[in-house]
Amino acid sequence: MTPAPFFIAGARAVHISQSLLSYSLLSVHGGQGMKTKTVSDKVLKLANFNLNLLTTFCLIYSTRSITEVSEILGVTPPSISHSLRKLRLHFEDPLFIRHGNTISPTVFADDLYIQLKHTLEIMSDSVGRSKQTNNREMLVIYSPFSVAVHNLSTAVLKIKSEKLNYKIKYIETNLGIPDAVELLNLRKADIVFSAAPVISATLNCILLRQLQPIIVCRKENPFKKTAINIDEFQSLDLVSHLTADEMIYQKKQSLQAMLKKNHISFETNSLMMLLTLLSETDCIGFITEEAFERYHQTYGLRRLTPQFPVQQVNVYLTYRKELEKKTSFMLFLNSILGNE
Repeated sequence: MTPAPFFIAGARAVHISQSLLSYSLLSVHGGQGMKTKTVSDKVLKLANFNLNLLTTFCLIYSTRSITEVSEILGVTPPSISHSLRKLRLHFEDPLFIRHGNTISPTVFADDLYIQLKHTLEIMSDSVGRSKQTNNREMLVIYSPFSVAVHNLSTAVLKIKSEKLNYKIKYIETNLGIPDAVELLNLRKADIVFSAAPVISATLNCILLRQLQPIIVCRKENPFKKTAINIDEFQSLDLVSHLTADEMIYQKKQSLQAMLKKNHISFETNSLMMLLTLLSETDCIGFITEEAFERYHQTYGLRRLTPQFPVQQVNVYLTYRKELEKKTSFMLFLNSILGNE
């Protein structure tokens, strides 16, 4: 069945089809089945139509002069006439009729212009917004840690003081997030924090700092001691923080193996939920020293000193080496590293 043209002329009027048909693109991935993507039939039709012709039509309609349009677009008058011939064939209408030294639009052209003018203005505004947005470059940062383990406030102040053309998008990685190498190589992130080092010829990985997890509970917790041994730890319910970082997960598994008992009563990937549960229940949980300093007064928490080893967590900062060529990026990076 032959698809209907994008514009259908009839009774000297333009009718734009309102039906939304779909086109299924099927692709095989390693013999694991078929993946279906739906594409609008209208988008497919536009792919086969030169949208520049519509701009040319609107300019001819506004100026009533092929010569003037050629000067505006910086092309020869014959090329504008060629474009007009294509439009006439497509719409099956003369569009413009010459009267002496000027041209007049047909009724069909009047109707077409009314519809196109609004649509093209919307498209122009969208392109303008995209360009304006892109004037301020987005820096995307991924981190698996439940609190900012680096002083991003200082980095933001650096952006302001140095008038760097950046805005920051900070994403806390939870579950289902690709690893650091994939995030960076696929250009989904500019900076990634991880608990394991990254080795790659195209990436630069820096050991930023070490985090010391500590045990906390609410001040009114019935467990009144300031220190806690393994037996006491096992007798209490534990709230655990979920993360996508493989190294942090392995350290948690190692701790569970040492304790020889799984007494996790609640798991969450939300720091706020974790702190809320710790402040309102008799559960205990691990947070970082930095998180405790920031939130212990707000959530009424106190720390418990473990009488068993708790492994530190390394924090690595990884970015693409190509970004080192940009002075603005290095200024921003140094603000995170503390190199003023």
